[in-house]
Amino acid sequence: MSKDERRRYLILKDNNIYKGLLFLALPLMLNNLARTLHDLVDTYYVSRIPSYGKESIAAIQITFPITFVYISIGFGLSIAGTALISQFRGANLYKEAKKYASQLILIATVIGVILNVLSYFLSPLLMKMVGAEGYILENSSAYLQIRSFELTFLLIFFAFSAIRQSSGDTITPVILGLSAIVINVILTPIFVINMNLGVIGAAYATVIGNIAIMPFGFYLLFRSKHGITISLKYLKPKFDIIKKLTTTALPASMGQALTAVGFYVLNIVIFSYGTETVAAFSTGNRISSIFLHPVMAIGGVMAAYIGQNIGNLNPERAKEAYQKGLIASVVIMIVGSLIGIMIRGWAAGLFLGAPEDVAALDLATTYMLFLFSGLPLMAIYQAHVGAFNGNGKTMYTFWLGTIRLWMIRIPFIYAFKLFTDLGSSGIWYAMLISNLLIAFIGFGMMRRIQFKPKVNLDPQLV
Repeated sequence: MSKDERRRYLILKDNNIYKGLLFLALPLMLNNLARTLHDLVDTYYVSRIPSYGKESIAAIQITFPITFVYISIGFGLSIAGTALISQFRGANLYKEAKKYASQLILIATVIGVILNVLSYFLSPLLMKMVGAEGYILENSSAYLQIRSFELTFLLIFFAFSAIRQSSGDTITPVILGLSAIVINVILTPIFVINMNLGVIGAAYATVIGNIAIMPFGFYLLFRSKHGITISLKYLKPKFDIIKKLTTTALPASMGQALTAVGFYVLNIVIFSYGTETVAAFSTGNRISSIFLHPVMAIGGVMAAYIGQNIGNLNPERAKEAYQKGLIASVVIMIVGSLIGIMIRGWAAGLFLGAPEDVAALDLATTYMLFLFSGLPLMAIYQAHVGAFNGNGKTMYTFWLGTIRLWMIRIPFIYAFKLFTDLGSSGIWYAMLISNLLIAFIGFGMMRRIQFKPKVNLDPQLV
């Protein structure tokens, strides 16, 4: 049995769905963990910049909503590719899968070039709008401008990952992703500390790492002996396919982009409480994200798992994959929540341990109590996202994210700021409340999901 056949059997036939979900999710977990460790390495070294530790952390933190907009576009393309290509893969329509994969790469390339240009020229203005000034403005703007040159390659990598994952290959993208991170981690202390480049050194290290892996990615896209590849003859624009991919990607991308804009607004509120709150928020998020990676990986695998079973006209197995993925995610996050609450003070102290950081450390420790208490709720959220994306119902993903942030979290944050004396704690309360309410809303939305194909599975297409 070939690798492709083993993956197909695991997704479509194996009785132990828990095993299949966890086996395919494990590489993604490791990749996500490595990416977070990379972010923590960046945070650790920029926090050691003499006399500007908190300011350097803040300079990187306030760029997050902008970089999140770029990532959201790649995320939307990845969701569209996984949802549609996996359904063709499940139905054994390889030619159609190849066409969609090729057009996905074309779309990613064009959008990446456009974003590169826009990001480079707009970065200083965007950082001024969020309220940055002085050292933070100078370094956050330069950080974004340098990272703009990775955007084309980053979006292509998102498309590459979707193409591989749609056929059950979660390992190859991880190998390339880990390679980029290793390069990044090696270069960060050299650029930031040894060469005294400071915050922009972290940006250079990230860009070099992400670009260095792409020659291998391009080779696999065209020449891999396993999974779905692309072809030059299918790279000519096919507007019917482009329309299908973009209409599927757009809601997910818009949802993520609106989330990014929401975090931009949130950063304005956080910034109003001072540099200590910004540093605490950044540190707490980076640490807690380590614990979230298992359920994010399971949610990502659920999309391909559900998509292939829908394409194979097996809706009951697709529904069972959602249910078991949800159970596994919640159990894992309950354990993670307990561990996180116990170690949160020690973990925050790794990054905010200097004598002048006492106030930020106290805030981070309090913030992480709320974050870790809400991890099981985030497990439910990620399971719903995985189910919606696997069904190709990306508009549901859009509404789930939009309601959580714009209709619940941000109004509560401003209400607590204007009408209570909670101070920065109002941010933490609002985040927990939004995650609780969206869990119930997600269950209501799931009642409308029918686990039916979103693409034309006419056998004549073979």
